[in-house]
Amino acid sequence: MEVLKKKKSRIMIAKADQDAHELSVRYLSHLLREEGMEVIFVRYFLIDEIAKAAIEEGVDVVALSFYGSGLIHDTFRLIKLMKQYCLKEEVPQVIVGGTINKEEEEELIKMGVTKVFMPGIGTLHDVSQYIKYISKESY
Repeated sequence: MEVLKKKKSRIMIAKADQDAHELSVRYLSHLLREEGMEVIFVRYFLIDEIAKAAIEEGVDVVALSFYGSGLIHDTFRLIKLMKQYCLKEEVPQVIVGGTINKEEEEELIKMGVTKVFMPGIGTLHDVSQYIKYISKESY
Protein backbone atom coordinates (compact mmCIF):
# COMPACT_ATOMS: atom_id res chain seq x y z
CA MET A 1 0.00 0.00 0.00
CA GLU A 2 1.35 3.41 -1.02
CA VAL A 3 1.48 6.09 1.64
CA LEU A 4 0.46 9.50 0.35
CA LYS A 5 2.31 12.47 1.77
CA LYS A 6 0.39 15.64 2.42
CA LYS A 7 1.57 18.59 0.40
CA LYS A 8 2.62 21.33 2.76
CA SER A 9 1.25 24.73 1.92
CA ARG A 10 3.93 27.23 0.96
CA ILE A 11 3.35 30.77 2.15
CA MET A 12 5.47 33.79 1.25
CA ILE A 13 5.32 36.73 3.63
CA ALA A 14 6.84 39.86 2.13
CA LYS A 15 7.73 43.25 3.50
CA ALA A 16 9.43 46.23 1.89
CA ASP A 17 13.06 46.84 2.93
CA GLN A 18 12.33 50.40 4.02
CA ASP A 19 9.55 49.26 6.40
CA ALA A 20 11.02 48.43 9.80
CA HIS A 21 7.76 47.23 11.44
CA GLU A 22 8.11 43.47 11.30
CA LEU A 23 7.36 42.01 14.70
CA SER A 24 3.80 41.05 13.72
CA VAL A 25 4.81 39.34 10.46
CA ARG A 26 7.55 37.41 12.22
CA TYR A 27 5.00 36.22 14.76
CA LEU A 28 2.58 35.34 11.95
CA SER A 29 5.38 33.30 10.34
CA HIS A 30 5.76 31.43 13.63
CA LEU A 31 2.01 30.72 13.85
CA LEU A 32 1.91 29.41 10.28
CA ARG A 33 4.90 27.13 10.89
CA GLU A 34 3.14 25.77 13.98
CA GLU A 35 0.21 24.92 11.67
CA GLY A 36 2.62 22.83 9.57
CA MET A 37 3.07 25.23 6.68
CA GLU A 38 6.30 26.20 4.97
CA VAL A 39 6.91 29.91 5.37
CA ILE A 40 9.28 32.03 3.32
CA PHE A 41 9.84 35.46 4.86
CA VAL A 42 11.27 37.97 2.39
CA ARG A 43 12.26 41.62 2.57
CA TYR A 44 12.25 43.29 -0.83
CA PHE A 45 13.56 46.40 -2.52
CA LEU A 46 11.43 46.01 -5.66
CA ILE A 47 8.12 44.12 -5.72
CA ASP A 48 9.31 42.47 -8.94
CA GLU A 49 11.61 40.34 -6.76
CA ILE A 50 8.60 38.97 -4.87
CA ALA A 51 6.62 38.17 -8.03
CA LYS A 52 9.51 36.18 -9.48
CA ALA A 53 10.30 34.42 -6.19
CA ALA A 54 6.64 33.51 -5.55
CA ILE A 55 6.38 31.72 -8.89
CA GLU A 56 9.82 30.08 -8.62
CA GLU A 57 9.06 28.84 -5.10
CA GLY A 58 5.60 27.59 -6.05
CA VAL A 59 3.87 29.32 -3.16
CA ASP A 60 0.13 29.04 -2.58
CA VAL A 61 -0.29 32.41 -0.89
CA VAL A 62 1.63 35.69 -0.88
CA ALA A 63 0.99 37.82 2.19
CA LEU A 64 2.09 41.44 1.88
CA SER A 65 2.51 43.64 4.94
CA PHE A 66 2.42 47.44 4.66
CA TYR A 67 2.90 50.11 7.29
CA GLY A 68 3.76 52.86 4.86
CA SER A 69 3.16 54.05 1.34
CA GLY A 70 3.29 52.05 -1.86
CA LEU A 71 0.75 49.36 -1.11
CA ILE A 72 -1.52 50.05 -4.10
CA HIS A 73 1.38 50.28 -6.57
CA ASP A 74 3.25 47.27 -5.20
CA THR A 75 0.17 45.06 -4.96
CA PHE A 76 -1.04 45.91 -8.47
CA ARG A 77 2.43 45.24 -9.89
CA LEU A 78 2.80 41.98 -7.95
CA ILE A 79 -0.47 40.57 -9.28
CA LYS A 80 0.28 41.71 -12.83
CA LEU A 81 3.78 40.19 -12.83
CA MET A 82 2.72 36.91 -11.23
CA LYS A 83 0.12 36.48 -13.99
CA GLN A 84 2.87 37.15 -16.56
CA TYR A 85 5.42 34.78 -14.98
CA CYS A 86 3.02 31.96 -14.14
CA LEU A 87 3.05 29.08 -16.60
CA LYS A 88 -0.03 27.48 -15.11
CA GLU A 89 -3.42 29.14 -14.95
CA GLU A 90 -3.54 29.51 -11.20
CA VAL A 91 -1.43 32.22 -9.60
CA PRO A 92 -0.81 32.42 -5.85
CA GLN A 93 -3.52 34.09 -3.83
CA VAL A 94 -2.60 37.49 -2.40
CA ILE A 95 -3.59 38.83 0.99
CA VAL A 96 -2.58 42.23 2.33
CA GLY A 97 -2.35 43.57 5.87
CA GLY A 98 -1.22 46.71 7.63
CA THR A 99 -2.27 50.31 7.99
CA ILE A 100 -4.88 50.32 5.25
CA ASN A 101 -7.99 52.47 5.01
CA LYS A 102 -11.42 51.53 3.63
CA GLU A 103 -10.85 53.16 0.22
CA GLU A 104 -7.56 51.32 -0.22
CA GLU A 105 -9.24 48.07 0.84
CA GLU A 106 -11.86 48.47 -1.89
CA GLU A 107 -9.20 49.19 -4.50
CA LEU A 108 -7.12 46.18 -3.43
CA ILE A 109 -10.12 43.84 -3.62
CA LYS A 110 -10.99 45.14 -7.11
CA MET A 111 -7.47 44.38 -8.35
CA GLY A 112 -7.67 40.77 -7.17
CA VAL A 113 -6.50 40.66 -3.54
CA THR A 114 -8.22 37.77 -1.75
CA LYS A 115 -8.44 39.43 1.68
CA VAL A 116 -7.36 42.68 3.34
CA PHE A 117 -6.55 42.79 7.05
CA MET A 118 -6.85 46.32 8.44
CA PRO A 119 -6.13 47.61 11.95
CA GLY A 120 -8.65 46.35 14.46
CA ILE A 121 -9.92 43.57 12.17
CA GLY A 122 -9.02 40.30 13.85
CA THR A 123 -5.87 38.96 15.45
CA LEU A 124 -2.76 37.35 13.99
CA HIS A 125 -4.31 34.01 14.93
CA ASP A 126 -7.32 34.93 12.74
CA VAL A 127 -4.93 35.76 9.88
CA SER A 128 -3.12 32.43 10.24
CA GLN A 129 -6.42 30.53 10.28
CA TYR A 130 -7.56 32.38 7.15
CA ILE A 131 -4.31 31.52 5.36
CA LYS A 132 -4.74 27.89 6.40
CA TYR A 133 -8.29 27.98 5.03
CA ILE A 134 -7.38 29.43 1.60
CA SER A 135 -4.20 27.46 1.09
CA LYS A 136 -4.25 24.02 -0.47
CA GLU A 137 -3.33 22.35 2.78
CA SER A 138 -5.31 19.25 3.62
CA TYR A 139 -5.09 18.54 7.31
